[in-house]
Amino acid sequence: MKNPDGIAVNIKKMVQTETDPQKNMNQNRSFFNRWAKSYDSAAFQFWMRHFQEPIFKELDLKKKPKLLDISCGTGELLKKLQGKAQLYGVDLSEEMLAIARKKLSKNTTLLKADVHELPFKDHLFDYVISTEAFHHYHDQQKALHEMFRIAKIGGKVMIVDINFFLLPIHWLFQKLEPGCVKINSRKQIKVLFEKAGLKNIRQQRSFLFAVMTIGEK
Repeated sequence: MKNPDGIAVNIKKMVQTETDPQKNMNQNRSFFNRWAKSYDSAAFQFWMRHFQEPIFKELDLKKKPKLLDISCGTGELLKKLQGKAQLYGVDLSEEMLAIARKKLSKNTTLLKADVHELPFKDHLFDYVISTEAFHHYHDQQKALHEMFRIAKIGGKVMIVDINFFLLPIHWLFQKLEPGCVKINSRKQIKVLFEKAGLKNIRQQRSFLFAVMTIGEK
């Protein structure tokens, strides 16, 4: 049975609620600091591998590209690329970064930083990546503009984020997960990429609960 139009409109309005930036950042920092000790559990990393695997297939590692992992967590994606690229990672969570520093070589640059104000100069990275984190960013358009800014001309911005097909499930997830702001449809994230100035945009469902979006600068 289809939802009446009124219910669909109400759900859409609830998804588009305003988010306080500082409150959102504090929620995310607290949430991921608490989660850090168990983040590398086998069950969760099995989930994360589904987000990361399509990214590896898109990387050209012949010339050791410069790569930034935004919201890098405990550094599992970077760990898999050690020796194959010039690696950088940023995260808001001090506890996540502390674990990442223990497992990654000193050649990997790890910084505490906010995606909305990245501490890098323009045109620096061949790849700017975010996996299973974009729905936590309080100003997603600004975050994408920052990713665009620091990518090299011809570089790629790659985002893999959760996507559950149905808007009501997105709304429920946003209500239940601390710091979650908005889960985008494929069309919505493509529009964000276009507004940021990215071109040659491609999308694919990486597995049942995620969509990967890639754009070139």
